[in-house]
Parts: sequence; C-alpha cells; structure tokens
Amino acid sequence: MAGLIVKNLSKTFEFQNKKIQVLKDINLDIPDRSFITMVGKSGCGKTTFLRIVAGLESKTEGQIEFINCKDRSKKKIGIVFQEPRLMPWLTVEQNLAFSLIKCKDKSYVKDKVQATLEILGLADFKKAYPSQISGGMAQRVSLGRTLCFDPKIILMDEPLGALDAFTRKKLQNELVDIFIKSGKTFIFVTHDIEEAVYLGQRVAVMNNGIITEEIQIDLDFYRNPEDAKFLEYKKSILNIYK
Repeated sequence: MAGLIVKNLSKTFEFQNKKIQVLKDINLDIPDRSFITMVGKSGCGKTTFLRIVAGLESKTEGQIEFINCKDRSKKKIGIVFQEPRLMPWLTVEQNLAFSLIKCKDKSYVKDKVQATLEILGLADFKKAYPSQISGGMAQRVSLGRTLCFDPKIILMDEPLGALDAFTRKKLQNELVDIFIKSGKTFIFVTHDIEEAVYLGQRVAVMNNGIITEEIQIDLDFYRNPEDAKFLEYKKSILNIYK
C-alpha cells in the first residue's frame, strides 16, 4: 500500500501571454490506507491537483513523495473520471480486463475480473455492452476497471456527479465497502459537501488554488447525513466560503 506527501505544490498556466496560477503552495499529508476528500467550487484547482498526482500533467513547483514507493515505477496509481470512458465495442468483462492487457497470466486475469464483477454486483451483466447498461452500472464498470489494475492509490474526479440521487447514494456505500475491504488510499474530488463528509476521513477544502482548511471527520462508517454531528461538519465547511 502507499500514501503520499505533497510539499509546496504549485501550477501555473500561460494563456494569451498571461500567467495564471491554478495551484498555490499545496501542502498535504495523505497517509497510507486513508480516504481523503477534496471539496471546492468549480475551477478551484481540484482536477488539476489530481492530474498532477496521476502524472497526467506537470507541476510548476513543489514535490510529491510517495510513501513506501521508492521505485516510482511501482507506485501504481489509478484514476476514475467523471465520465465512465468505457470502450463501446467491448463487453463489461472485456472493459475490466483491458486494464490487465499486459498481464500474460490469463487465469489471473479471469479470476480478477470475476472477483471484481462480484464485488460491484455486475456478474449478471458481464456480457453486456456499455450501450446496454445504465449510467450507474457504467460508472461501476469504470471503477471496476481501476480496481482490476490493483493500484495502491485511487484518484477519483467527481465520479458520481452525473448520477441520480438514488444511484449516487448506492455507489457511495459501495465505495465505503471497497475502501474498508481493500485498505487502499483514496483521494476523492467533489463539489458536493455532503458527499465529502459522507466519504472522507478528512476533508481538504480548496478555494482559488489554495487548501484553506483541513477538517478531520470523527465519524464511523456508515454515516447518517441527518446526524447532528454530520450536519455540524457540513455547516463548518459551508461557513468557510462565507
């Protein structure tokens, strides 16, 4: 397993001969086997932060140190986007297996895919194509593809934002299940404060490229959004933006 330490991370873009700073001196300690949520308004830098951690974008300044991963080639990071991004010509099980395309052990791939299908309740739909399943199922396939890859750190960029309330709640609970059973490190970006409090052991609040506050959530899983302490956490985050 692995965590990471972010030190003085900054990112500047150039647009029309002007420099735009989207991340400013981000410092964040994310322990191994923890679930961190990041919340903030659209455009505050959350997605850029994830893309830099994933290696999809370069940083301007700062450092990212991966705990227990001295060999960077073994750090294994998986990312789940807001859209499922499935390959429409592949079935559900083929989409899952695609993340293991370099694995030559066909027996391992078959067992890993089947186990993931069972975890996410998709076993009955393994032969279906993306066009034949619901949006919630498609997002589960997207998550399953990442789980099959078996990364040490899972990054999630508003993966539930486009779902209806009922499907969203179901997948939130499935994420908690997976986190508890797998012991992986999760960094989950959202603009939904209730979702951030429901999932996160710690909530990092972002505004204008800066982490303005970190709030420890001292609530056991599974959480009741109507609980007085839960509502208190939500209110304290909302007050940061006033």
